[in-house]
Amino acid sequence: QVMLPLLTGQPLPPEKLEFVTEDLNVALKQFEEKFLQDKPFIAGSEVSLADLVALVELMQPVCAGYDLFEERPKLREWRRRVEEAVGKELFQEAHQDIMNVKNF
Repeated sequence: QVMLPLLTGQPLPPEKLEFVTEDLNVALKQFEEKFLQDKPFIAGSEVSLADLVALVELMQPVCAGYDLFEERPKLREWRRRVEEAVGKELFQEAHQDIMNVKNF
């Protein structure tokens, strides 16, 4: 939604956006069911590198204006726990560049 238009100068076709969104929703459902399950973090009760790497990937659509956490309470709470574990300031610093990608 952001990178392709930046590279080509053309907006993403609606049918392509719909296809990508459907795939993303399937992946998010699997992530919640297979990785998070009923645990606070991916690897259990403590934040790990797995949480940090996964969250960086999931923040990319957010930076493009697609808040994938909005309608997924389990995912939203996981994000909040990860952010709390690393600290809000460090979390924002780590995502600063991708949050500003639309401004390029």
